[in-house]
Amino acid sequence: MTHTLPHVPYLDAIEAALTEAKMEPEQTDAFVEDSYDVPFLRGVITLTPETSGVPADRFRHGLVLIWDWHTGRDRYYDRGPVWQWARLNEDGSNRDPEPLPVPGWVAPEMLTGTAATLAYAGTPTPMKSLWHDHLRAPVEAAIQEWEARS
Repeated sequence: MTHTLPHVPYLDAIEAALTEAKMEPEQTDAFVEDSYDVPFLRGVITLTPETSGVPADRFRHGLVLIWDWHTGRDRYYDRGPVWQWARLNEDGSNRDPEPLPVPGWVAPEMLTGTAATLAYAGTPTPMKSLWHDHLRAPVEAAIQEWEARS
């Protein structure tokens, strides 16, 4: 991934934690989702049985972890980050996302634990530990700059 969008460093940290835990993502994407009325930041991490070790008997085609950062200008979403997950379909699309029981700035290792319990037990374990302030602050500042320009 290149560091052109403000949320890329956070997604890089998540990808590194997943890789260290032997759940290497098939793909990690960071982009601006602009197909809705109000653009927002999105990160999508794809975990597959072949690359990530996700059990094929539970998630035949894999699953995706979705991180969104909303501006608060959309009446349906509060300002800030949220995590969701969804099953992958055979064609690469995904089913409707469901919330992950973690804060939007969850520590990468904690998200890895949640993803592992989701993959292997079918239910994500709630985690509350936040990403360290000294790491999160520059990303949040870059997101605020992006928000002011959009």
